[in-house]
Amino acid sequence: MPIRLALIGCGRISRRHVLAMKDLQERARGDFVVTAVCDASAQAASERADMIEELLGERPAVYGTHEELLAGAQVDAADLCLPHGLHHGIAVDCMEAGLHVLCEKPLGITIKACRMMIEAAGRTGRVLSTAAPHRRQPGQRTAKWVFDESGLIGQPLSFFHQYRSSAVLPGAPGQADTRPNPSQLWGQQPDGSSEPLPDHKRWRRDKLMSGGGPVLDSGFHYCDSLRYFFGEVEKVYAVLQSVKSGTPEPFGDSPEDTVFVTFTFKNGVAGSWGWSLAAPGEEAYDVTFYGSRGSLRDTTAAPFSIFHLFQRTPQKLETARLESSDGSVYDMRELEAMHRASLSQEEEEFLYPGGVTDGFSIEIWEFLEILRGNREAPEIDGWEGMRSLALGDAIYESGLTGEVVLVDDVLDGSRSEFQDPIDAHWGLR
Repeated sequence: MPIRLALIGCGRISRRHVLAMKDLQERARGDFVVTAVCDASAQAASERADMIEELLGERPAVYGTHEELLAGAQVDAADLCLPHGLHHGIAVDCMEAGLHVLCEKPLGITIKACRMMIEAAGRTGRVLSTAAPHRRQPGQRTAKWVFDESGLIGQPLSFFHQYRSSAVLPGAPGQADTRPNPSQLWGQQPDGSSEPLPDHKRWRRDKLMSGGGPVLDSGFHYCDSLRYFFGEVEKVYAVLQSVKSGTPEPFGDSPEDTVFVTFTFKNGVAGSWGWSLAAPGEEAYDVTFYGSRGSLRDTTAAPFSIFHLFQRTPQKLETARLESSDGSVYDMRELEAMHRASLSQEEEEFLYPGGVTDGFSIEIWEFLEILRGNREAPEIDGWEGMRSLALGDAIYESGLTGEVVLVDDVLDGSRSEFQDPIDAHWGLR
């Protein structure tokens, strides 16, 4: 019997999930059916139901609230694509109703919200998986192989990542940049203004609904990737500002547009992440990882390279350059071929089922395989999702207090100044 899925939340990211489902279906991995969709916007829910009918062949039932869906739909699992502040409450309701849950990143809006979700999964015996696609793509799988197994750059030691961009084209005052720009997700329009935002983006400006700005939103991917590459971070120090007005404003309620972070990992690796979405003039992008015998540079030029390392999209492959101290040089295509040649047939199928390389498709496939009993647990379960959130929140705690922050202190709740008003708003204790 096909697994019956409910899509809860029909905004922008849900479209990407449906396309991934279509990808699986086309590869004969479509033993599932979307039987229900839910969104507070009747128009959004209807449009997503139309898309599902067109691409997947069956029209799901449409609901306005998750309570109505849980009471009336026949479903086995829920795919949550919601504003961050709604994750914990709806995920817990779903699990207590017997549904397994795949939840878009970040897992919860705060550490307390994540723990609430993890406890519900344990109490109900339901699967809780965090939807974080980028570590599952060939680029990051290959980079992980370079760092851990290949020996090509030796022992990882450090990394340096900088990104500078502006929503306005350099040398063209008032002329909008037509290229996609991540600043437009968090409150800055292409002409540099702050108002208005479309309804579907407005919640990202609300700290009590979003949980923060870019560091927590797309930055969750970055934090998850760093942990995937090098393990747990011991401590961070961060300076966060909003400078789009032309005058640096201290970090507070406005989403950050300029960030400087240093990371110290428990294994001794150290790195820096410095970026601005409001830096007029010359743009810059560089991210290089150094080992004891060489370096690996991510040369992928994409609007979200600030957050998405070694990113592959349907339109463009990731690129990279590895240079060893012996003079050897490899590009990403060569490295990926070497990585995949090192895999057994079983490992290849585990990482790239049926040749699938899209991270969204892989995360959904993994979730379905767990429900079928063919895999034991999610690669990024609730605990993993919470640890990646803790790294982002440690950056916020440091930016707010001006202090070095231990990530373990954020995980255990002893550092929570930034999160406290969010927890109070949602009644999280």
